[in-house]
Amino acid sequence: MLVEPRTKLALGALGAACFVSVTSENLPVALLPQLASGLRVGDSAIGLLMTGYALVVAVSVVPLVALTSRWDRRTTALVTLGMVVVSNVVLAVAPNYGVAIAARLVAAAGHGVFWSVVASMATRLLGPGRGGRATAVVFAGNSLAFLFGLSVSSWLGTTLGWRLAVLAVAAVAAATALVIRVTVRPMPAAAPARGPRIVADRALLPVNVTTLLVVTGHFAAFTYITAIIARWVHLTGPPTSALLFAHGVAGLLGLVLIGRHIDGHPRATALVTTAGLAVCMAGLLLSPGPLVAGTAIVAWAAPAAGIGVVLQAAVLRVAKDRPDLASAVYIVAFQIGIAAGAALGGLGLDHGMLPAAVLIAAAGGLTSALVVWRSKAFASAS
Repeated sequence: MLVEPRTKLALGALGAACFVSVTSENLPVALLPQLASGLRVGDSAIGLLMTGYALVVAVSVVPLVALTSRWDRRTTALVTLGMVVVSNVVLAVAPNYGVAIAARLVAAAGHGVFWSVVASMATRLLGPGRGGRATAVVFAGNSLAFLFGLSVSSWLGTTLGWRLAVLAVAAVAAATALVIRVTVRPMPAAAPARGPRIVADRALLPVNVTTLLVVTGHFAAFTYITAIIARWVHLTGPPTSALLFAHGVAGLLGLVLIGRHIDGHPRATALVTTAGLAVCMAGLLLSPGPLVAGTAIVAWAAPAAGIGVVLQAAVLRVAKDRPDLASAVYIVAFQIGIAAGAALGGLGLDHGMLPAAVLIAAAGGLTSALVVWRSKAFASAS
């Protein structure tokens, strides 16, 4: 099936929006030491910028998606990207930690709304039966965020300062919004589904349980990846950016492989993602030295890159007639997982037990793989 040039550009623009959204969301990860020093707080307080962000998304996403359910989808994407721009401009000039928190809340309020519509927008661009492929294409922006967004942000933070790094993210968000306005045609909203029915839908329960388990595990470790690199690989400063870049390359390769097989083999790709996380974390815990630890950290990105794709594709497969609100409920589970993971990892970091965060990640991957193995939600639609 041939894809029109404008459709390709539109998919690329949505992928760029995913890129800037993920980069912005995870700036505290890339700039953890610089933000802590600049705002005069501890590392775990910067981790709480992730936790607070996730909690705001979890609390606000369902009512906000219901409120915007009649909006044109392109308008929704543009408004939420505008909130990313405002958020990062305010963060860049923040004089203290309190203002930084307020700045993060601005982007958090629009974050869940954006992610509730972007996969269905991509699916509408490519057509029925290609939801998994469409999701993988635009979610490539996620992997590119870890490949370039976080590593370049980390580099900018160490060389030019964290404020300029944050302003750069705001500029990219503004440019992306302009490209979406030009390339994506208006997308009138479908008839909205009733929220309570979505929340109580038992068919979506295994997907949301899997989401909660695997995301909690992943972010217990990933939020503090710079500390993990320092502990196991003995790298700090600019060399950390190089390892984050390699991590991003592995994630992009993993996403390409998952994108090729997700529509035909949803359970297998979900198992690669969940069990793969457990294997990489076990390898890190048992590593005899920096080389093996560094390899495990890089390999970790391959299954991690598939988390959002396999879960979002499962939501779209199970809830074909109500994708936006179903995605909103899934995003609640995802953001609770981020918040819980960041909080648990920070607790371990504060008490000198960073390996506990890695152990939580391994347990999250293993238990979520068991749910995937048993659930019909991850079976092929055919």
